[in-house]
Amino acid sequence: MLAVTDTAADAIGGILASRDLPEGAGVRLARETAGAEGGGDAGIRLDLVTEPVVGDEVLEEAQVFIEPETARLLDDKLLDAEVAGDEVRFAVKEQAA
Repeated sequence: MLAVTDTAADAIGGILASRDLPEGAGVRLARETAGAEGGGDAGIRLDLVTEPVVGDEVLEEAQVFIEPETARLLDDKLLDAEVAGDEVRFAVKEQAA
């Protein structure tokens, strides 16, 4: 299962608090493919959503919803964040053994 650092969880909480979103809103991670017809490099897209999509994996402690295919890709990963002023950069890293 994807792990979330305290820094990333705090950043997500701050982002959600700064928006006019209902209780239970979160961020949704889904695979995104650049290029036409699935060609090109794949990335992970992060969207603010009001609720998870049916089938999403839900990490309630961080209000993160993960699309099923993406959850398999991120199963052994760590979501981290770097905060600099008003900017947040999220990164997916390997979990430490």
